[in-house]
Amino acid sequence: MSAIRTWFGARRARRLPKGSRRAGMTLVEGIGMVVLVGIMAGLGFPAITGLRQAGQDQQAIGIAQALNQAQQTYQLRVANAATNWAGVSDSPSKYLLISGYVPYAADTLADYEPSGYTLTLGSTLSTKVTITGPSGPVSY
Repeated sequence: MSAIRTWFGARRARRLPKGSRRAGMTLVEGIGMVVLVGIMAGLGFPAITGLRQAGQDQQAIGIAQALNQAQQTYQLRVANAATNWAGVSDSPSKYLLISGYVPYAADTLADYEPSGYTLTLGSTLSTKVTITGPSGPVSY
């Protein structure tokens, strides 16, 4: 008789607690979670894209400011700077005049410009560099 009780006792001990079969998520709960994550991702994507664009604009502005400083340095250090500047008509040629005063200068203006942006050097040395980005002019 004790052997039968031990067997029944062991069997009772092996039973799962009541409600343990409900430990997972139902199909409806799983679909609801997927929908919530999708909504959160949809709301977050435009914000992240806007931050990325703002960062690229800031990079272009930093490069334009470096070019503006190089123009001022060129004007101070070269005796006939205004004449040399007026003698060239396009921005790549003007860049070659000031490239010695540009920090971490690339060989050409196209190599120094951020991808998708166009930097135009002014007609005079005191004119600021203009920036044109993928969404139009960038002011700084």
